Amino acid sequence: MTAEKPIVYKTQDQMPEIVMSEASMLWNRTGAWRYIRPLYCDKTPPCNQGCPAGNDIEGFLNLVEKEEYTKAWQLIKEENPFPRVCGRVCYHPCETACNRGQHDRAVAINILERFIGDQAPKKHKIEKLRDASGKKVAVIGAGPAGLTAAYHLARLGHSVVVYESLEKPGGILRFGIPEYRLPNEVLDDEIADVTSLGVEIKCKTQVGKDITWKDLEKFDSIFVATGVQASRKLDIENIDAKGVFAGLEFLRKVTRKDDVQLGPRTVVVGGGNTAVDAARSALRLGSRVTICYHRSQNEMPAFPEEVEEAGKEGVVFDMLSQPVRVIEDGGKVVGIEMRRTKLGEPDESGRRRPVSVPGSEYIIQATSILTAIGENSDVSFLPKEVQVKWGQIIIDEFGLSNHPGVFAGGDVALDNHNVAVAIGSGKAAALAIDSYLLGKEVKSIKDRVIIGNEGAVSVSSYLETGNAHAKNRGCKTVVSFDDININYFEKNERSKQAKLEISERASNFIEVHQGLSEQAAKKDSMRCFHCGVCTMCDNCYTYCPDIAIQQKGEKTWGYDIDFDYCKGCGVCVHECPRSAMMMEDEQ
Repeated sequence: MTAEKPIVYKTQDQMPEIVMSEASMLWNRTGAWRYIRPLYCDKTPPCNQGCPAGNDIEGFLNLVEKEEYTKAWQLIKEENPFPRVCGRVCYHPCETACNRGQHDRAVAINILERFIGDQAPKKHKIEKLRDASGKKVAVIGAGPAGLTAAYHLARLGHSVVVYESLEKPGGILRFGIPEYRLPNEVLDDEIADVTSLGVEIKCKTQVGKDITWKDLEKFDSIFVATGVQASRKLDIENIDAKGVFAGLEFLRKVTRKDDVQLGPRTVVVGGGNTAVDAARSALRLGSRVTICYHRSQNEMPAFPEEVEEAGKEGVVFDMLSQPVRVIEDGGKVVGIEMRRTKLGEPDESGRRRPVSVPGSEYIIQATSILTAIGENSDVSFLPKEVQVKWGQIIIDEFGLSNHPGVFAGGDVALDNHNVAVAIGSGKAAALAIDSYLLGKEVKSIKDRVIIGNEGAVSVSSYLETGNAHAKNRGCKTVVSFDDININYFEKNERSKQAKLEISERASNFIEVHQGLSEQAAKKDSMRCFHCGVCTMCDNCYTYCPDIAIQQKGEKTWGYDIDFDYCKGCGVCVHECPRSAMMMEDEQ
């Protein structure tokens, strides 16, 4: 395009002081110079890939920032039936993956998930995704894996019956995690969301005892999620003395509010979450508690936050020690003989192996001993056709066993024993079972449903749904800290949740962590980099030297690029704070 009349300068004074055009330059289509072009591509935030439950973390943080709490809750519920549970007990590997952690401190994702769950509307309803399929699925075990599978299968239109051997559903969530960490009313609220979909839970029904495996063959598919029920027994002298309790069974007694007499001094043997939960529970029952562990405190597999809280409450840690024998008097515990250890070469777990120190034995007085050195599963009810190794059901990445129609997940099939991993495995199995019931091969959709390169699975991706600006997150590239333009992000403090005072924790099981205020939640959500996701910050629009970036209307998302004038300079990509743009070769 040219000006209607040419501009003529009659004198030097009429000419501009700098080189500029006083007429339209639209005739100069600078896009012809281009050999590379920018494009918008929502990539994978590292927190999303790092979440074992497969949450769209960046998506729900964006909604908290906008104060759209119900939508945030709905977004989590698309993938995970237990935001209130996970917001309290998840070990939050998403925060380890968070790029913000390399700038100042990671976003408080775990507490924000709890905030969203606790903000959920009282009269909420979980919608089904499909009409009834006519297919029936049996789920064995009402723990996190079993209930998650049931939840997603019911949403996908299948009829589900869950068989649970204990008197109430929840599994490890109810009978292994004390109420000071996870109140029963919170768990009951989220289990109600599962049963609201028509899922039937039959408690006090043990497969292999109350019903047989053959009784389940009427179902179109079976999902096994029985977890690990029995504590491993210490092989030392006098282990059967009165006053010795298995850690998991002790926690069940506490949950049931049984009368457990520990006496004034309790020794807990072990270093995992069960050991720490048992120790803190024993403390609340009035006993002085010592945890003995055969490695150093740095190598304890328990969540560091829980270990720290235990120390603040008064639990004593006796590290680099191993049990030799229980000391009893008249059949009752009066102490335990321990032996010192030192750390040797790393074992198969990567941790340094404890080595006994001869002649280093010593005695700790005790009126009770709680053993928490790990748990075993009971798979005796399974038919011999289902492949089992070392007490674990052998499965593929989607939970499929070697036996057609039989799937498994959670602790009975996985080495990594924690709630978020169990939830993720239940969801993966639900998608696999759905594909199996529909006559499809689940592995054919693997590339689409896996979050990032190696994350959990996404139901939204499986169904090709999702929220408005997360739907096009088809790029598997995971954004690293080096991809972020940190010049646009000031350093600021991470929000902290309120906690019950130490003096208020004795002799009761009131929840210790109190969550975030609305103000603190919004403040911390605004710390999110939104790695790889366009937030329409206008940087590309502002910095484009050719005005090739065009804003869309208020009701649409993203920007248009006028390639008649984009010369491929890459300024927009460079100035994008969160790496939501990239350059590609011109076609």
